[in-house]
Amino acid sequence: MKRFINRILVVVLFSLGIKVHAQNLDIEGITKSTKLKVNGNINANVIYYNSNTRNARIPFTYFLQGTVNVSWLTFSVPFTYSFSNQGENFDYQLPFKFNRLSLHPRYKWIQAHIGDVTMSFSPYTLSGHQFTGGGIELTPNSPLKFSAMYGRLLKATEDDGNEQTLPAYKRMGYGAKLSWEKPNYKVGLIGFYAKDEINSITPIPEERNIKPKENLVISINGETTIARKYTLRAEYASTAITQDLRADESTISPKNIAGILFNNKTSTEFYNALKAGLDMNFSGMKVGLGYERIDPNYETLGAYYFNNDFENITLNLARPFYKNKINVSFNLGYQRDNLNNQKTQSLGRTVGSINATYQINDALTLSGMYSNFTSFTNQNLNQFDDINDNDLTDEDQEALNYRQLSQNANANLNWVFSKKKNSTQTINLNYSLASSANEENGIIRVGQANNFHNGNTVYTIGFPQQSLTISSSLNYNYSDIGRDDSNAWGSSLNLNKLFFKNKLNTTFGAAYNNSNNKNITTGVLNFRASAGTVLAKKHNISLNAVQLFRNTTNQDALSELTVTFNYSYAFDVNKPKISFERAKREKKEREFQFKYREHVFRGIHPKVSDEINALIYLDDFKTVRSLKTVMNDLDLLSLNLKENENNSDKKYKKAAVSYLDLLYKYKDFSDAYHRISFKSLKKLYAQSVLLDEKVKEDYTRLLNLITAEKQKGNYVLESDEKDLKAREKKYEAHRWMQEQLVELTYEDVLNDKGILADFKKKYIDKVFTMIINQKSEKEIEDYFSLKYAQFYHNNAPINLP
Repeated sequence: MKRFINRILVVVLFSLGIKVHAQNLDIEGITKSTKLKVNGNINANVIYYNSNTRNARIPFTYFLQGTVNVSWLTFSVPFTYSFSNQGENFDYQLPFKFNRLSLHPRYKWIQAHIGDVTMSFSPYTLSGHQFTGGGIELTPNSPLKFSAMYGRLLKATEDDGNEQTLPAYKRMGYGAKLSWEKPNYKVGLIGFYAKDEINSITPIPEERNIKPKENLVISINGETTIARKYTLRAEYASTAITQDLRADESTISPKNIAGILFNNKTSTEFYNALKAGLDMNFSGMKVGLGYERIDPNYETLGAYYFNNDFENITLNLARPFYKNKINVSFNLGYQRDNLNNQKTQSLGRTVGSINATYQINDALTLSGMYSNFTSFTNQNLNQFDDINDNDLTDEDQEALNYRQLSQNANANLNWVFSKKKNSTQTINLNYSLASSANEENGIIRVGQANNFHNGNTVYTIGFPQQSLTISSSLNYNYSDIGRDDSNAWGSSLNLNKLFFKNKLNTTFGAAYNNSNNKNITTGVLNFRASAGTVLAKKHNISLNAVQLFRNTTNQDALSELTVTFNYSYAFDVNKPKISFERAKREKKEREFQFKYREHVFRGIHPKVSDEINALIYLDDFKTVRSLKTVMNDLDLLSLNLKENENNSDKKYKKAAVSYLDLLYKYKDFSDAYHRISFKSLKKLYAQSVLLDEKVKEDYTRLLNLITAEKQKGNYVLESDEKDLKAREKKYEAHRWMQEQLVELTYEDVLNDKGILADFKKKYIDKVFTMIINQKSEKEIEDYFSLKYAQFYHNNAPINLP
């Protein structure tokens, strides 16, 4: 495998050398006056937690993270760090780090990653696994792209006898990704290899079921666009994984591509994954077809977790009507598991949904959704009947056909009924219905049907001249679960006020919810307060507190206080100019001047070139610097500018204006990015507030159902347990996202506070493409809201490894 990757490296470097001979280091350019620049940010969080009953969480938690970037000429060396006392109080060991240090130096199209870093090749190979080592990404202005990594995936962790300790062998890995990308098609090849070191720790007791492993994954992917209307993409991945390196050599023929290149043993297993999709555009209508199949037990050591043993088939359609005022989308999908018929039960799912939005006018928007979800399970009543059955030809054995039927409907009305200079009033009405039933052999028994009704009203009034916004809400929920009924009601009041010429942003909120279920009554009262400000345009300080009181029948009252202090600082240090004089150069240069926007350039051509090239390192162009393709284009225009320094003023000015036009074109795009981004984040927060009760209810409803079934001694499906865990994660991630968004300011977006920097890195190219293609602001805003919601949920602490 090492020889295989080394050969790829040789071919790639040779190919790149042919393509980029014009990118040699410009010694003459270095001898001119230039600037060494240091910038970055520091972000610190301190969290205080106190509870009268819950003592598992430590009282004080701190997080310190940031970036320092040193740049000179076209070189840049970013350094990132993250420290926390989270995990210090653990009395057990884990095979990964909480505190991380990393360097990400960059020169033109060459990007390196050094330290505690992550890289992703594809979902089926290397996918976000942290490693300590190094990686490189080569993205020249040519079709050939290349990435590679090498490092330690897991550190050696001894078994200390503690059940919570995760013992692990030292695991090293390396991989490479090679792709050829043209406007109408893309093809790629990925290889990833990882192996545990058997002697890195003392033997682990067999009952822990932790064995040294070895893994090779090979993936082939491609994409093509036909007639600008049809986009076909596919990826095939094969993995060969040895579950125990101590096993004997195997003489069995390999069963997939990875197995051909692998040192197979008797414990080696072979699996495949396939994903394909087709997107079609027909005069405004978008149609998509998707297929995905992952073998049972598919696994790669380059990812933390894998869903496997399923087959998905999806169809989606979207089309606008009535001058884009009505948008309708339709989705249909089918999923099944037990692909190899090795389980005692099979689970199938069918999902259909339709969404519609009607923009009646600028003040009134109506939206609705309906989905129908059906899952069915076929299970033998007693698997031992098959073992003990003497009549192997008996075809009349009784089987259990179990179906779960679910329906969801939602209607939402948003009305801006008063929009004046001194005030704006909006009201939002929302109703949702969730219905489910369990059907056994075609019969829905008494107590096996559930209905959940939820209504919510939010009224908001804003006073722009006073920088004051007041929002109130009322909500009511009624549920009939089996033979039991329950209801809940609640209200909230939130105030947002800006002080001192909008420099101090404050919020205060109070909410009360009361729920009744049989003889149990629960009341929850919480208060939220926050304040944040920006000092000297670089220092962001915020403080927020949440106090919660909960009273439940026959239980001790709960009091919980969480206080969070945040400080972030964005710095930009310009070092003195580093001057180099050419000893024999005495040619007298001409002076001239010209004006571009707010800039006036004056002096000899080389001096003006230095001033123009220095613009990119100003804070206003920070986002432009993060765009690799744009930086490559600017580098080429910078070379053109230098080549024209000895030409006439007219020719030199033309080259200078070409550079400035491209620079400010993307600067204007950057301004639009931040403006729409901030608007989308505020919209996402408002939407998340509306969904609070629904997300919470989805989790608590299933929790109550499973708890009740367990108390009765009934069997609970493994799929329901997994569903409960997923809903718990969704609920916790939803709460965490709200905490991040409630105090977010426009300055935070400009400074890429917190995970916004990672989001920008991932999606900014796509957003700029949408802007260039003249997508409407609403389309971009909707795209932002969707991606931000997914990104915040995926990066919530509960979803991180």
